Amino acid sequence: MKKFSLSIAFALFASAIAFSPVNAQQDEAQATFERTWYATCYTEKNVEKCYQQSKELLAKYPNSTYAKNARGKVDSYEQSKALDSVNEKFQAALKAYYAGPDANKLDQLFVAGDEFLKVVPGNQYVIGQVALAGAHGSMGQIYKNFDKVKGYGEEALRVFEPTTAPEGWPKADWDNLRELITAQVNQFLGYRLIETKGDKAQAVAYLTKATEVKNKDGAGWKDPNNYWLRASIALEEYQALRAEYDKLTDEQKTGEPGKELLKKVNEVIDNKLIPDYARVIAAATKPEAKSLKDAAQPSFDAYWKYRTNAPEKAADYLKTFNADPTVASPAIPVKAEDSATGSLEAPAGTAQKPTMVVGGGPGSAPGAASKSATNGAKPASTKKAAPAKGRKGRRP
Repeated sequence: MKKFSLSIAFALFASAIAFSPVNAQQDEAQATFERTWYATCYTEKNVEKCYQQSKELLAKYPNSTYAKNARGKVDSYEQSKALDSVNEKFQAALKAYYAGPDANKLDQLFVAGDEFLKVVPGNQYVIGQVALAGAHGSMGQIYKNFDKVKGYGEEALRVFEPTTAPEGWPKADWDNLRELITAQVNQFLGYRLIETKGDKAQAVAYLTKATEVKNKDGAGWKDPNNYWLRASIALEEYQALRAEYDKLTDEQKTGEPGKELLKKVNEVIDNKLIPDYARVIAAATKPEAKSLKDAAQPSFDAYWKYRTNAPEKAADYLKTFNADPTVASPAIPVKAEDSATGSLEAPAGTAQKPTMVVGGGPGSAPGAASKSATNGAKPASTKKAAPAKGRKGRRP
């Protein structure tokens, strides 16, 4: 009996501790705080106050039923603040670059874009705008780090490959930015290979890919840069063949070696140089493209005269490309060949290098999407239900 009595006494003592006034007060204080926190975060939806109270709840009551929800509020708020900061910096750098493009501003934009993507990896809007700015700076001949621009450009092509707009993007915004990236990044990749003496066939493939884009504002198919750059590659091919021909003896020039080289020369002129110079002339309709048209016109005239000796027929040929520069070239009315002379009277070819025409007006980024697509360049938030009120045994 004595032992039994001691057990009962111990149980009563423990119970008294569990339900002591001190513990009851602590429990009630937690419940009161939780009620206040819940009202702030889910009824009033006061974001700033909710953040402060959520931090306080985690510090004072880490074992609270609402600790997980409070942690989510804290993390969400801090991520939003971090995003606001990098977004503001990125938008400022983007605006500054297009307001007065130079290499330093482009590097600053790259840094701002990289910082943004650390906070929101894979953000399409930022990836796209960085790639477009890089292509703009390179084609505008103010930025020479082609490998860096290539990296940004290839990433943008990968991200914007899908034709279906991602969640949060209006289809029109996605399609427009996708077209600009496809056209301008492929153009840059072709330009890069030309400038670095890379694979010419691959450069032509990139430039042709750019012309396949039929953007409503003319990007791709009506961009004279694409045709001028393709013509510049063809010109090198022509000049190499001409140099090879010039090394032949007079006997060789009138013989099979000369005839074979003349055939190759004429194929380059008829299938590449004349059509692409004509396309430049057709596409270079804006005042800023005048240097390209002024460079293409005399070259077209010279090759046309050499192959046709019929300048009066040139106008009708040129009209073919006005509506759509990508159409196939009509047959060129070539004059009869006189292989007996062994002479090659074709033009030597222009060495002129006009300034490229670059898009993106001062103060505005090309392909800017609507606010609904970019959400201020933020990802769409995921809505979560409010936690169930109260814990077992009591309600806050």
